[in-house]
Amino acid sequence: GGGPAAHFSWCDGVLLAALKAGHWVLLDELNLAPQAVLEGLNAMLDHRAQVYLPELGQTFACPPTFRIFAAQNPVQQGGGRKGLPKSFLSRFTSVRFEELTPTDVIFIVRGAFPDIPPETLAAMIAFNTQVQTEAASRFASLGRPWEVNLRD
Repeated sequence: GGGPAAHFSWCDGVLLAALKAGHWVLLDELNLAPQAVLEGLNAMLDHRAQVYLPELGQTFACPPTFRIFAAQNPVQQGGGRKGLPKSFLSRFTSVRFEELTPTDVIFIVRGAFPDIPPETLAAMIAFNTQVQTEAASRFASLGRPWEVNLRD
């Protein structure tokens, strides 16, 4: 005996909510997604422009204003990243970015946090760059590659 039985209640996730509203959505770290997720995206990205959700027994059409952007880090960074099939990648326009330089980071952080004195900012970024270099070459060789950033 106890309380009432639990019941299933559907709640739209970010992707379906964006689709329904005709918004843009960014799928980050796409090359970490499970195969089932990639297969589910195919119908949204091909001529069908729709997604079927078996949990709801419904198909949702992608409105003309709906856009999917995807980002991924290089496969060499490890962590379970896999190369995505060319047939899947061909649905996107590929844009590659080089790693940010310390000058780039200073410019970005100065814009976001203008109250940090420039000398403090330069010292923080120099320290971060040194730790990143040391981690890549001198210590912590197991589990590489490592990325150390200002959030750390």
